[in-house]
Amino acid sequence: MTYQRGLGSLTLAALLSLVAIDFGSHGAVAQEFPTKPVEMTIPWPPGGRTDIMVRLLAPYLEKELGQPVPVVNRVGGGGVTGMTAFKNSRPDGYTISSGGIALSSMQYQKKIGVSLWDFTWFARAYSTPMVLAVPGDSPFKTAKEFLDYAKANTGKLKHGNTGVGSSTHLASEAMAKKLGFKIVQVPYRGEGPAVVGLAGKEADFSLGLMVAFRPFVEANKLRILGVAADVRDENISKIPTLKEQGVNFNYQAFEALHVPNGVPAPVLAKLSTAAKNALTNPELKKKFADIGLTASHQDGPTFTKWLKEWDAQVLAQMKELGLYGRD
Repeated sequence: MTYQRGLGSLTLAALLSLVAIDFGSHGAVAQEFPTKPVEMTIPWPPGGRTDIMVRLLAPYLEKELGQPVPVVNRVGGGGVTGMTAFKNSRPDGYTISSGGIALSSMQYQKKIGVSLWDFTWFARAYSTPMVLAVPGDSPFKTAKEFLDYAKANTGKLKHGNTGVGSSTHLASEAMAKKLGFKIVQVPYRGEGPAVVGLAGKEADFSLGLMVAFRPFVEANKLRILGVAADVRDENISKIPTLKEQGVNFNYQAFEALHVPNGVPAPVLAKLSTAAKNALTNPELKKKFADIGLTASHQDGPTFTKWLKEWDAQVLAQMKELGLYGRD
């Protein structure tokens, strides 16, 4: 009995010692972080909005972290392949990503095995209002003319979206519902094809981001009727808001940086600080502005609180539109 009690005591002591060593090693790793490159995973092909934004951001994160931040595009399955691989990556802070608005609706269309809440969000990167675009030779010169026609001819206007259940799809349906008319959706496989389709007059209008429309606007193939915001956006201040033109509708597009759940708090704190310093750097903010994005840093807890409210709204809209497919 004495021997057994002694063995039990020794076993307990050994276990406590191992726990202490393990805790200490994790603490040391967190303190030294990062000691190698921090990969930025993008679940979309090169050239898209997220890819462009992240490649501008990466060099500034590198300066803050003291390590390379290579951008890796893991594409397939309409974004699901990359998101799933990222979700299942080791939660050590060496793999990060950016996104949010696309996954917010994707997670409810079908059982894709990944959701907003599989990740810890540590910094909002940008929050930019969508704009209302029409073909360059459209008869609509103002947002008010557009709205008057839409109401008088409900169900006739075609909207070019970036995919069924995408942010542009949901935004246009939200606008139509609020302003009292119906529209026909023309889905495309991504932002690029949707913009090209609109320029080719396959659709009558699109809601999206200026960063996607700008090249076609500059070539006079598209016209921007207004910005879906309450006040003018500083990056496109010459374009009036929809509200200024009597069209009471606003809609923001956003993205935020995140990691798989389980990243140690000290590591997450270092990533958060690096992101804040990078996203508030005047030089990077100017680069964002040049492509039509408004750098808008927000810390993780504040953004996560807002994201929960957004998530509830998206879920309700997906069900209303008959796009909820997880049952």
